[in-house]
Amino acid sequence: MFKEQFNVRFYETDGLAHVSNTVVVGWFETGREPVFKLFSPELDLQNWPLILASYKVDFLSQIFYGKPVEIRTYISRIGNSSFDTYQEVWQDNIKCASGTTTMVRYDFSTEKAVAIDAHIKTQLNEHMFAVEQDS
Repeated sequence: MFKEQFNVRFYETDGLAHVSNTVVVGWFETGREPVFKLFSPELDLQNWPLILASYKVDFLSQIFYGKPVEIRTYISRIGNSSFDTYQEVWQDNIKCASGTTTMVRYDFSTEKAVAIDAHIKTQLNEHMFAVEQDS
């Protein structure tokens, strides 16, 4: 599992005094940065090897300004050329949101998906999602 913790910024709140639903998708992308580095250690955008194929977010509890959040990122599926990340937002020991994103290793020059290298699959496997007991 990868973890990223940061403070909720004021501009991320909405008129209802909680974090806007659009913010969580951005937090999840930030939480995937260590996964991106497995494919491109320098995050070289001129030779980017991934595309986002889909994502789904479930909102479980409100998230508030003034308290830090933690983004937990796991790998939940590894295919030939694609993989899924499963992510959670935690605040005050409460899971506030979860989501799954499908990423595809992609060759932009041929406009085709390509197989994920074996050594990267090994690294992805180190972060496979394990069901944790609720506390």
